[in-house]
Amino acid sequence: MRETRFAWGSRRLEELVPLGLIAVGLALGALSLLIYVVHGYSHGMLWLWLSAPVVAAIGFGLRARAWPRIAALDVGLAALAAAVCAPLYLIELYRWPVQVSSDEIAIMGVSNDYARAPGDPFAYSFYLTRPAGLFVVWGKLGEWIGGIDLFHMRLLHASLGLLTIAACYVLFRLLLPRNWAFLGAVLVGVNHSMFMISRLAMRENTAVFILVLALILLVWGFQHSQELAIFLGGFVAGLGFYVYYPARVAFPVWILFLLGVGLLYKRRFPARRLLLVGAITTAGFVLAATPIIYSESTIPAGTHSGQGDSLFIYHDARVEQQRWVFAQSELDGWVKNVKFGLGTFNSTVVDHSWIYPNYGHGFLDPLMGIVLWVGVAVVGLALIRRRRDDEGALLMLGGFLVLWLSFALLVNKAPNYTRLLITLPFVAYLVVEALRWATNRWRSVRYAPQAIVAAFVVAVVALNVSAAWDYVQLGRKHGEPIGSTGRYAHAHQNVPGQKFYVVSSETQPYYEWGNLGPENERLARFTRANLVQSPIDPTTLKDFRGIPPFALFMRREVWQPLAVQLAELYPRGQIRNVTPDGSRVVLLVPS
Repeated sequence: MRETRFAWGSRRLEELVPLGLIAVGLALGALSLLIYVVHGYSHGMLWLWLSAPVVAAIGFGLRARAWPRIAALDVGLAALAAAVCAPLYLIELYRWPVQVSSDEIAIMGVSNDYARAPGDPFAYSFYLTRPAGLFVVWGKLGEWIGGIDLFHMRLLHASLGLLTIAACYVLFRLLLPRNWAFLGAVLVGVNHSMFMISRLAMRENTAVFILVLALILLVWGFQHSQELAIFLGGFVAGLGFYVYYPARVAFPVWILFLLGVGLLYKRRFPARRLLLVGAITTAGFVLAATPIIYSESTIPAGTHSGQGDSLFIYHDARVEQQRWVFAQSELDGWVKNVKFGLGTFNSTVVDHSWIYPNYGHGFLDPLMGIVLWVGVAVVGLALIRRRRDDEGALLMLGGFLVLWLSFALLVNKAPNYTRLLITLPFVAYLVVEALRWATNRWRSVRYAPQAIVAAFVVAVVALNVSAAWDYVQLGRKHGEPIGSTGRYAHAHQNVPGQKFYVVSSETQPYYEWGNLGPENERLARFTRANLVQSPIDPTTLKDFRGIPPFALFMRREVWQPLAVQLAELYPRGQIRNVTPDGSRVVLLVPS
């Protein structure tokens, strides 16, 4: 007896069901957005939005003909790459670097606020209008691992850095043999900018992680014509709009890659297939990114916006660049940005985000900075001469060039190290390609390829560890107001009845810049909040009458004129240096 099949037109029912689920998923996403626009955020809208990619993913999954086969060896190598780099990310995490950026305090404070009252995860936050969603997740994760303090938030950031290294191995494994993929992941991990910024209580490496995760899904899906992976890759690229801003480049880089493939590999990849891949990617991307894009479109004019003050197409960004580099005009500011941006990988220009100001060292070590361009030449010439039938090389070279030129020509504050972190996967790939080319030329000489790679790795590790250690030593030698003061307070917080005062004002700030504010958060993040008292204006310090025990933090130039008077008022008080250079001191008065 012949099997009966239900059909709709020329399509069988088993073909229509997946298409129907995909349509339902996309419709749910559109409905959730409509509700968000008309009625605002609600838990019902959130669950509707979350159900949309799930339903669509089931539909794409039913159409899938290929599923990934994960080798145990690859899992082990990904974990090993992260483990090899782990000491650079985790050793003495609380103490080193001594320097604590004011942005670390701000990120912890905002994360703490959103963890306690999450609100709308699709909205822009009160912190420079950055997306609120990441702060909700960051704060919840911080509380889960031990609390929102310097150590645990640094641990969270460092852990994501290690996870990113493992993800880089997976991406490189899709493009390279195992040994070279492992080397590429390690090169990402040992870069001093990557592991030193990851040692801060920030969220900058979230952009790298999201980019790499999106590319893993997109590349594997493209290689195996797996629509589910492509859809999820587009969705993850859309999630990049909720983390650190540079992650937003994932989607445009992929679309440009598809255009490049259409031009270079017409015979292998028909236009119909590329259009289908682009449409599926876009569907996932739009589903994920549209709520935050709409939310940011409602930011009031003139309000500080992450893109409005970064992209040169906006007037505010041009003005910001002029002010940032003390240029005489907007054009001069842009020219300086181009100069710094184009030379980013071969200069020692300090980090212009001022998050990791390691003077005397550039974003890359000098050796990788040179070999990078060898890789660009090797891969570029091979693609131009059609000696490589490798779309992966096109993706990585194209992605690097897009980012390099964008950060120089279109985005201000070059070189901004925290933004540049997102270039590292592309840089590492090109460096590995240069090493493959070099070792291939010397393969006839016994042990020469191994010697080349070993010497390169040893030199790169030594250069990057040395650069990072210089920054650590700078902090140990001179201290830093936020970090040194906070750690001192933390070490003395268990004294019964202890209170902490900071002598500061707008005109005579205790820290390098910026007054404390009534909450004194820069100190409260290191100790129990109830121990930190309201700041004292330096002009009223002569009238201060504290009840022991207390610690009074002040600049040396504030303390010296009143040293005798304070000694008479508190004869048991002891003056101590807070920073090794003595620029900040503390009057410690026991009970």
